[in-house]
Amino acid sequence: MAVTLQDVAARAGVSAITVSRALNHTSYVGAETRARILAAVAELNYVPNAVASSLRSSKTQLLAFLTDITNPFWATVARGIEDGAMEAGYGVILCNTDEAEVKEARYVDLLLRRRIDGFIVVPTRASGPILQNLKRHHVPFVLVDRAVPGVAADCVRGDSRSGAEQLTAHLLATGARRIGLITGPRTVSTAEERVAGYQDALRAAGQPGDESLILYGQYTEPWGYQATQELMARPRPPDTLFAANNFIAIGVLEALHTFGLRVPEDVAVVCFDDMTHLTTARFLTTVIQPAQEMGRLALRLLLARLAQPDRAPEEIILPVALVVRRSCGCPFTAGRPGGNQ
Repeated sequence: MAVTLQDVAARAGVSAITVSRALNHTSYVGAETRARILAAVAELNYVPNAVASSLRSSKTQLLAFLTDITNPFWATVARGIEDGAMEAGYGVILCNTDEAEVKEARYVDLLLRRRIDGFIVVPTRASGPILQNLKRHHVPFVLVDRAVPGVAADCVRGDSRSGAEQLTAHLLATGARRIGLITGPRTVSTAEERVAGYQDALRAAGQPGDESLILYGQYTEPWGYQATQELMARPRPPDTLFAANNFIAIGVLEALHTFGLRVPEDVAVVCFDDMTHLTTARFLTTVIQPAQEMGRLALRLLLARLAQPDRAPEEIILPVALVVRRSCGCPFTAGRPGGNQ
């Protein structure tokens, strides 16, 4: 016979409502009483009925993180989200969108039907209507890394524009003159911000910008490979390639290898986001974002939104760090900022 909440209450010598409050963290319960209740739960091997509980409270204690989980950067963000969620009594469902709006929309529809409590979203290039749908259903959500035009929402992101400006200024200082920038979709805010930062640095150095050196595409390895082939096949190829994320950088390195070009002897390469999971890429000069902190803060904003649905949207912009390594032609600088990916 299944152990009930009333059985736990009887063993702990408290009311059933006190047991419920202790297990669901819905009200203050003294430390001694809570310890007695938890001891009774363990002794009786009590397992709460999550379905019944969610029906009564309209809460599932589940959150969803929508992202491309194949990218190690987002895996680190997920770790920050999950750590904070566990402490707050929530579970996190990881949903791999592959940067595709169709998959993103399907996940949102599926999870809305299952009454998910809230979403943390890395938006795709066409997330606007999907996010507006969440607003219509009064389901809280937080954006990570990317803002979406026309959608007022809580958001945590790195300072992409400043990071790209720092990286480009460093390249110019080392003698680079034709810097090819391979970036993501034109409609994704980080792609546009990194282009803007690149252009800021060129203007500050009095260098004429060449729009033909900027290629918009996808935040993927195949796009990095394709764009590098296009740029390096030109009559006047770049002397430096700036990959706007780590997956693009992998494609860049692979394409340069097929051309028989060495990094940095023949072509300098830099990127946004670190790739220390790949031994061959640990020499890359890069801008590092605090990925785990980004996840932790996104979770904090979502919990605040769940507690106060009508609070004003909050945006948190995190500083980034330029880490100089050998790929730009400079001597390797050991070390990297603590807590960053």
